[in-house]
Amino acid sequence: MMAPMLQLALGVPAIAGMLWIFVSGLSAPRTKKLAIFGMIPAGCAFGALLWSALNPEVELVSRFAASLAAIAGGSANAVWVSTIALPRRRVWLRLLFVPMGLWAGATLSLWFVLPAHGVVLEVCLLLLLSATLTSWFLLPWYSRRPEYIALGARKLPCVRFACPRCGTRVDWAQGIFACTDCGLFLHVDWPAQERENRPVNVLAERSIKFECPGCGKAREWKRGEDQCESCGLKVELHWNEHVRKSPPAPLPPEAPSKRE
Repeated sequence: MMAPMLQLALGVPAIAGMLWIFVSGLSAPRTKKLAIFGMIPAGCAFGALLWSALNPEVELVSRFAASLAAIAGGSANAVWVSTIALPRRRVWLRLLFVPMGLWAGATLSLWFVLPAHGVVLEVCLLLLLSATLTSWFLLPWYSRRPEYIALGARKLPCVRFACPRCGTRVDWAQGIFACTDCGLFLHVDWPAQERENRPVNVLAERSIKFECPGCGKAREWKRGEDQCESCGLKVELHWNEHVRKSPPAPLPPEAPSKRE
């Protein structure tokens, strides 16, 4: 194992980056539980790193610190892969790289803890780490923001923001478009057309932050119709939320009729 002070100098920035990913994942419903789970080994790894720096003669603590950091790293990779924006035809990569990252973190954790390493463990670790490192370069390349989205022969402008239902970042085409992961249909249009006799919006007030399609300034857009303060562009934003209602209470059994 490396020197405790060097391990602390390298481990603290890595754990800080993991915690930043976990905090970002708390806002996405699909990664909230995974982010909470990942914070536990990340916090324990930080405490173990400090303990190892203060007591460098205890090598076992240093091993456990690296092992816990590896588990937290696998969870952070899963949160990042689950929420990054991907084209519709590349969403299947999440099913590949999320479990591979978790397995890579678990295998690396065993490699740090075990005093002797077998050939099988080293080969599995090499394959899993290679696949995880490949995802770190491949997914950002696929996640580049497109200038437009092609739907058949049409090329529609798009804006990128997190899905209101699952939290995954999606490139939404102008008009009616579905989330690439959960299938939520969302209507976003600009410039919003003035309509007379519009019914009163009784939906819950919510807002989504994304860049203005006109001037590019990031702001919070309210659900319904909203207007950019910088360029005056009007944007219309709607989506449906299906709230699960609890089943009705069963009716009390009828009293038996008395026979005369």
